Amino acid sequence: MTICAAWIKTNGKSEELVFVTDSRLRAFGSWDCNPKIYTFSRSDCAMCFSGDTSFSYPMMIQLKNEIELNPKIKNRYQHLSTFKAVILKTLNEMLLYKSDYEIPSVEFLFGGYCWHKQEFKLWKFIYQKDIKKFTYQPIKFWKGVKSKILVSFSGDYLDEAKEKLINLLKERNKLESGSLDMEPLEVIRDMLLDPNASTKFNCIGGAPQMVKVYKSLNRVSFGVKWKIGGKEVTTLFGRPIKTFRSIPLPIIDPITLEYSNTNSYS
Repeated sequence: MTICAAWIKTNGKSEELVFVTDSRLRAFGSWDCNPKIYTFSRSDCAMCFSGDTSFSYPMMIQLKNEIELNPKIKNRYQHLSTFKAVILKTLNEMLLYKSDYEIPSVEFLFGGYCWHKQEFKLWKFIYQKDIKKFTYQPIKFWKGVKSKILVSFSGDYLDEAKEKLINLLKERNKLESGSLDMEPLEVIRDMLLDPNASTKFNCIGGAPQMVKVYKSLNRVSFGVKWKIGGKEVTTLFGRPIKTFRSIPLPIIDPITLEYSNTNSYS
């Protein structure tokens, strides 16, 4: 099971689209080093999932294959909104080849930077039982406040995550007229580090994982510092990276929100 978030991070005139998830999968036990954010050879977008991996993993792999087979998708010639429709078609076509009807308990968050519209786009793909198909919902800016906040959570403990985010924004006087920085990451971090997480939030775990999409039509995966067994390690998509191995990627400390290894990424 999962907690994942995607949002537009704003710093002055600069904007980025950020994806963050935990790293736990569950079956007969918990497994805390699993990738839940997927990047494609098409570099202006990313995608994450929550729910049943028996559906999500095959679907994500086939989406990767679809991109590789279509040069217009791969080189970003095809608009992001059009590619979104390709994703929907691929998900629903895969269901045609399943021998028994089983409700896909899975959701996807997909987004990126649309060069055609010159703006970030974010959608949630959900399965609708009444029509037995996946559909998509565009994620919109929050209504009823003057702030410019675009964020979506998916997975488990959604009410708790949304409440924590609202309280954090209130504390920083950002709810009415501000924008998001790294607050959704802080919310997920605090849920993972909660002293009673094993009982309150037992469906999520492991290190946070993070990917950013930029207006340059590029996306970057981030290493994340995290304590495992009392020792601080660097993780990538939830998996600890051996100390003798350096990664050519920036690294974030989710406690201090400071970046390191940025000189290695150029």
